[in-house]
Amino acid sequence: MKQKILATLVVLVASLGMLFATGAKEQQEKGTVSSKAKQITFTVINGGDTEIEAFNKIIAKFEEINPNIKVRLEALPNSTDYENIIKTRFATNDPPDAFWFWSGANQYTNMRASENLVDMTGERGLSDLTSAIKTYQTVDGKIYGIPWGTYNAMGIYYNKKVFAKLGLTPPKNYHELLDIAQTIKDAGIIPFYEAGDTVWPTQIYTLCAFQSSIIPSIGGASGLKKIVENQIQLKDIPAVKDTFSKYYALKTKGYLNEDVGSATYDMQEEAISSGKAAMVFQADWMLPDIQSKFGNADDLGYFPLPSETDEGVASLYPPKQIFVSKASKNVDAVLTFVRFMIQTDNLDIWYGLNSGIPVYKSVTSTLYTAQKDIMNYLTSDKGMVQIQLQTKASFPDFDKICQMVILSGNVDQAVTMLNDGYLKDGRNKQISEFL
Repeated sequence: MKQKILATLVVLVASLGMLFATGAKEQQEKGTVSSKAKQITFTVINGGDTEIEAFNKIIAKFEEINPNIKVRLEALPNSTDYENIIKTRFATNDPPDAFWFWSGANQYTNMRASENLVDMTGERGLSDLTSAIKTYQTVDGKIYGIPWGTYNAMGIYYNKKVFAKLGLTPPKNYHELLDIAQTIKDAGIIPFYEAGDTVWPTQIYTLCAFQSSIIPSIGGASGLKKIVENQIQLKDIPAVKDTFSKYYALKTKGYLNEDVGSATYDMQEEAISSGKAAMVFQADWMLPDIQSKFGNADDLGYFPLPSETDEGVASLYPPKQIFVSKASKNVDAVLTFVRFMIQTDNLDIWYGLNSGIPVYKSVTSTLYTAQKDIMNYLTSDKGMVQIQLQTKASFPDFDKICQMVILSGNVDQAVTMLNDGYLKDGRNKQISEFL
């Protein structure tokens, strides 16, 4: 996926000599602790400016009612090594007391959740989660972390001015999408701008198709379970090959930019913003960039990649979760802080400074026009977390596989590489269903 800026949050207990003794469970639920509790220092490591500002405000409120707990905020440069740092700490029996980490079944497997992480299933605050995120982050009936952040949604982002000029509206099925593309091409405008040189954007089309077409073709939730549990191989699902073929067909039909192999993400942003192109396969993390660079993010709208029979499903990218380590000597203290964080007034602080689509129903946030479109799909239960985040094993080099498809059209090789990579990753992770 996009190597977008991912903030990192780690709560590390510095004073490990004394065990934190909370008062009653009722005090924890309110985000307060006994006045007799020993002072404990947390170190919160984070990366983004607005995130730091929001945490500072939440921490200040927390410390005001918990004067014997000090929460120290400390910036850690964003780094792809973060995941390895967390895993290494667990491997060396020195895990952080709590940490902000990627979410879902894949990470539950990586972190050996049942062994290492505190079960959060019964936490009251989770009842406020939207249905899509709660379903996704519940694995084998349990939730091992508190969702923290915003949704992103992958799909088709379109220039509303171009659509209005040509009298177009979002399609109701894939055939209508191709008709729209032809109308746009006939008008001398690029229907879809793809950033083949940047690589990661090329996987978005196929990821969206998993939600809208591939998973429905094998029975929906039951079919997804078969993929997760390795009861069906990807190479044996006709819709996988069909999706790769449809993606390459956009190129052969002349619906993509001619320079797709050398086009970059920055060029993609400029093309959709200026109206040089009418549509892109992207996610709403693009919108703040466009607003900053060109000032017209609200000129863009959103719709899912449609299937042959319907308008499709929004492909969601969920926020990370705040996990608490079972090995912590201060689990009660950490839970007190986490419970305080997810109170509505504190969530309002976070979303007020970090706009995006909330995962909590009681929260409002400032949204771009395209994000309001996404919300309409979510409130209609037409949203599903993307496939790579729902499986225990991963799709290695998925972006490079998709780039190969759009540049060379080698669909059969792509299916084989995707299938074999998935099986190999499952074996490497010692997932029982793959052994």
